[in-house]
Amino acid sequence: MMAEKSEKRKHTRIGYDMPLSFSLSILEFSNLKRIEGHGAAVDRNEEGVGFVTDTPLEPGNIIRIAENGSFVTAEVKWVGKIEGKYRVGVLIYK
Repeated sequence: MMAEKSEKRKHTRIGYDMPLSFSLSILEFSNLKRIEGHGAAVDRNEEGVGFVTDTPLEPGNIIRIAENGSFVTAEVKWVGKIEGKYRVGVLIYK
């Protein structure tokens, strides 16, 4: 008999359908390269945002998300590839 899978989330997700812009700075051969990306937010909770983008991201990346005329900093926690796009979950730093 299989044990039931327990819910890992601490916070309830809320649907959130908004365009999203972000930037990522990466060090490439001692040069800092800035990548601009766009996507669509899918859901959010008290601590983070889930979105879909064409820009490849990796867990551990630190990104700056444009939000209401200002920026928030977030860490990429997980990435899944879906139909040629990337489904991303980030933790927003407060």
